[in-house]
Amino acid sequence: MRTTKPFLIAGIPIAGFAALSYQSGYATAWAPPSSLSSSLPVRQPLTSHSSPSTTALQSTSSTDLESLHLTPELTMMTNAFASIPDEKTRHKQLLYMASKLPDVGDEVRVKENKVPGCLSTVFVDCVLEKNNEDGEYVVNYFGDSDGLLTKGLLALLIRGLSGCTPQQINEVDAQFIQAAKISQTLTPGRNNGFLNMLAVMKRKALEKEGS
Repeated sequence: MRTTKPFLIAGIPIAGFAALSYQSGYATAWAPPSSLSSSLPVRQPLTSHSSPSTTALQSTSSTDLESLHLTPELTMMTNAFASIPDEKTRHKQLLYMASKLPDVGDEVRVKENKVPGCLSTVFVDCVLEKNNEDGEYVVNYFGDSDGLLTKGLLALLIRGLSGCTPQQINEVDAQFIQAAKISQTLTPGRNNGFLNMLAVMKRKALEKEGS
């Protein structure tokens, strides 16, 4: 039986790239601590940059991604989403990412982990883990939302920021959602919710580093 190769955007199969993280030619998935397999590698730390904080989203049709100080994972996903030719497919991709986000327990769905200012209920938390190779500490996130599109945005952030140091996470410019052409899929309320999710994830990374 003949098999066909999946259609790729930025080296990732459409409606399939969200489930996997590509490292050294191998596909692995990150899960929250309660279900994390000991065979899964810790995500590697990344080269850091400096960046001003972002408090609002602006139109950036010709955004220089380097100026946004994105992680390699966020750069890849931003390019992939921007290459999708229509808004409907980008929307479906976010829903797909939502469906692949690992489940979390009730211990995550607590007041301390709730993201304020979101149209849907969002919970996110993280752990600080030591990198096995150089001893640097990196952050891994997990969370959930009762809104599918919001959950897709959360999944994108979880994948894009996990495996980075707190400093690297706090340097990421929220403007990338414009460069990825995702913002045109969102209402103003969901755009604000996205900003709030990113802000909470940055704050939690710094709190873990200082604890």
